[in-house]
Amino acid sequence: MQKEKFSEWPLTDVFGICRQTILPIYRQPTFDSALITQLLFGECYQVLTMSNDQLWFKISHEETGYEGYISSKLLKEIPAADYQKYLTNDFQVVTSPIAAIEYIGTNLYLLPGSRLHFSDLELFNWRDHIGFTGSVRSHAIVADRSQLIDIALKYINAPFQPGGRSIFGMDEDQVFPLIFSIAGYQWKTDKLPGKMVAAEEVLPGDIMIVTESNSDKQRIALYLGAEEVLWMDNRMRVTDFDEWLAFAKNIPGKQVVLESRNLID
Repeated sequence: MQKEKFSEWPLTDVFGICRQTILPIYRQPTFDSALITQLLFGECYQVLTMSNDQLWFKISHEETGYEGYISSKLLKEIPAADYQKYLTNDFQVVTSPIAAIEYIGTNLYLLPGSRLHFSDLELFNWRDHIGFTGSVRSHAIVADRSQLIDIALKYINAPFQPGGRSIFGMDEDQVFPLIFSIAGYQWKTDKLPGKMVAAEEVLPGDIMIVTESNSDKQRIALYLGAEEVLWMDNRMRVTDFDEWLAFAKNIPGKQVVLESRNLID
């Protein structure tokens, strides 16, 4: 018997929000597929298509640019007006390694980067109205260099995981965009943020990038000061700059380019 061909139905004006600790996004509509990325509690997405068997939705995470599939059982739909509001209004972003919120009568654990859609400008103190433990910061107030580094260092020893986006497993291409997002900055997938700076002008909080010539492969480190950098090997680690550079340039037969970029000023 011939296998039924997979097909999808386009959808418009369908939006969702992550209402669990981590929402896995797959490359293909199957649990055996590779993990593209993960969404954290409070992050929103647009639904693009629905599979003909109604078991999968293809979604787009506007802020990072990632697209992939989620199980239909995990869709938490929200009105279009709420989606726009959540993208444009201020919110609280979790900064502590583990936080907890009282949700549907029980505690739900939250990871760094999770979002609580309350503003510091609310007429009431939101902490008095929900059960929450942990630390947060207002996303509308961008972090300075010292605060950015404090956020980044919480990811030390996070293990490498393709498609991962949490302290329990992190993709090397997604860790720094997430760190800067928590700090109030924007960094979309496949787009280098900020402006280039000369090597002698690099400051703590700037990023350093080694790129393969004629390739989109990059290795990134965050400069911490005193010749130290934070980067991903098989885990997030802090070493001196020369050790990272030797690792990043260890590409047999390839030409590489080193540049530094500043997102903060």
